[in-house]
Parts: sequence; structure tokens; C-alpha cells
Amino acid sequence: MVEDLKLYGTTACSYSLRIELALKLKRIPYEYIEEDLFNKSPSLLKYNPVHKKIPVLVHNEKPVAESQVILEYIDETWKNNPILPQDFYERAMARFWARFIDEKFLTKAWEAYTCEGKEREVVMEQVCELMKILEKELDGKDFFGGDSIGFVDIVGNVVVLWFQLTPEVVGVEGWNPKRFPGLLKWVGKLQEIDVVNESMPPIEKYVSPFVRRIELALKLKWIPYEYIEEDLSNMSTSLVKYNPVHMKVPVLVHNEKPITESLVILEYIDETWKNNPILPQDSYQRALARFWARFIDENILPTVWKANFFEGDERELVIQEVHEHIQILEKELNGKDFFEGSSIGSVDIAGIVVAFWFQLTQEVLGVEFYSPEKFPGLFKWIDKLQEIDVVNECRPPMEKHLAYFRACFEAFKSM
Repeated sequence: MVEDLKLYGTTACSYSLRIELALKLKRIPYEYIEEDLFNKSPSLLKYNPVHKKIPVLVHNEKPVAESQVILEYIDETWKNNPILPQDFYERAMARFWARFIDEKFLTKAWEAYTCEGKEREVVMEQVCELMKILEKELDGKDFFGGDSIGFVDIVGNVVVLWFQLTPEVVGVEGWNPKRFPGLLKWVGKLQEIDVVNESMPPIEKYVSPFVRRIELALKLKWIPYEYIEEDLSNMSTSLVKYNPVHMKVPVLVHNEKPITESLVILEYIDETWKNNPILPQDSYQRALARFWARFIDENILPTVWKANFFEGDERELVIQEVHEHIQILEKELNGKDFFEGSSIGSVDIAGIVVAFWFQLTQEVLGVEFYSPEKFPGLFKWIDKLQEIDVVNECRPPMEKHLAYFRACFEAFKSM
């Protein structure tokens, strides 16, 4: 009998990628069907009527849902290259640690996206405590099950993804390899396996708007530079060398001296290359520019991000908070073309991320953060920005981001 095997998933969802990894490790042929989770297919609703989410494995018209359940089904149906231990006690332990990752670690880790300030610091410390438990369980082994990749490693691959994305997308410090050498060694061992790398979400599709700030400043000043693209799923030794504290982008390296953090880099550029200044010359105006740039990064962006993780009345409250912040920006613009007057400056460069994130989040969530009727000054400002060629050159590619974040947000919701 010819096997009919279909996997319904999404490219950026780590839960469906778990199943792809298991199938590839066992060399099982299958048909992959990409789902648009904002327009779910009749087949997905037919095969998973309970949760209506991915992944779903359909084997000879029999559907199996929930990633860990699917992994066990695959291992019991195709005996080659086993991913669960043969010993019953060890199998029980593998199930325990897989559930620990999904039900304890990830549940706590996602909380970092929905809180701020001191509360976020407390949550991240709790995440680190859970990581210590995983570090202890590894106990110097290459993989959780011993010498080869197994069930817990396949489930745990989502841990790698979370800590790669968190510092860049949300601005939360995920982990310090020096604090968790066993986990770092484990990540390295996973990345030595070709099918693991094939089955990682396409993080390279995410283009940091914070990096684009720096590119825009350099282009506005006509400064030649070499751009080095980083694969956030496999950070280069140079990135780790030049930014050992946060291990994230952007990093500007000038004559072998590294500068990190986008707002810090912007000031360094302006102080080093005096042509086409982006910060005001007056000391008081410079102070105000710094204030508004930080207001954008520390008040507006975290609040917008929070909206992705709430629904119903809670989301409405967050959106109202976003509106209040935008109203403050609208008032600060006060009819001007740009925040600092008649030409683009540091606050405008920092603020480009606002237009980008808002457009992206509105598309993904189907909610309206701002409109020309509510905020005419902000829309006039966006129009003025779009009249500048180098601004358009430095805007992140919206379609790639939209597809990527749609899948990511649906994956977050499915937890």
C-alpha cells in the first residue's frame, strides 16, 4: 500500500517544523501543505475541528494533531531511526522533559513579551531559573537523550528559536552563553546536523528596523560602509566578539572599535562625521531629541508589542494606551514636517520604526492603531518621510515581514 502522508503547517511555526525535522530524520516522504492561518483552509478545519490549528499530520486520511502527539505517532509507526528511547523509564523521562519545555519553560518565557520594566526583569529571572534546570539535565551530554538527537532535542529546538528572536524582535535579553555553557554546547551540536538547519524557521527573513536606522543615518551623511548580513539563527563569531554583552544587531565597527545599541550608534555617527547633522546643534534641543527617541523605544514600541498577546477587552485597553502615546507624538510634531523642524533628524530616524511596526501590527492583527483622521500630523510626517529616496531604500521589506510575523503570532497564540 502506498503511504499517503500530508503535513499541514506554516513555514515560521516551530511546532510544525518539529514534525518536519522528525520526518526528515527518519527519511519519510511526505507532502507539505502551507496554511495561511488568517484564512484557514477547509481541510485544516476538517482535520483539526477541535483546535483549528497547525500542525496536523494526515496519514492515509487519518489526522493526528498536537506536535508532541504527532512525534510519538511518527516514532511508533516508522521504527527506523527511533527518536524516543527504547527503555520505558527513559521514554517516560523524555516525555516529562518535553512537557517541561512546552508547559513550564515556554509558558513562562512568553510572559516576557507581555510585561515591562521591573516585572519583565522578574519574569526573565524566572526563565533563567528554568534554564538552569535544563542545563542541569543536560549534565555535559551532547543531547538530552545522550549521544544522538532525540525526542527532547526536537521539542527543545523551539527554545533555540525563542532566544534567537527575543533580543532582536522584543529587545529582551534572552540568555548569556557564559551562564549556560551546556545549553550553548547543545545548540552547537544541533547546528552540526544538516536537517536541523533545514528545519529552522527562516529568521533571516526578519530585517531589523533598528539596523535600518543605522543604514539610513549613514546614507544621509554619504558615509561609505560595508554591510554584513547576520543570520540570527546562527550568529557569527564576529557578532559575538563585537557585542559580547547582548549578542544582537546592530553593531557598528569603526576602525575595529565596536559600538552597539541603535540610539548610541546614531549619536556616535553624528559626532564622528559632522556633515549633514542629524542631531540639533543647540544643547537643549539635543536633550529633547534624545528624550523623544527614548520615548519611542521605551514607551511606544513595548506597548504596541503587548497588543499582539492580548485579546478582547485586554487588547482594547492596550490599544487605548497606544493611542495616548501616539497623541503625545502628534502634539510634539505640532504641524511640523519633521520632529526637529524642516529636515529629517535623529527623532525621525528613530521614529521610522513606529510607522513600520504599526503598519505591520495593524496588518497582522486586523486592528487600527492610527488613522489619518485621528492623527493627521503623524500621517503628514510619514508622507514627508516617504518623499526622501534614502528613507524608502531603508524601509524593511513589508511583505516578507508580514508573512513571517503572521505565522509567528499565530504560533504564539497556539501555546
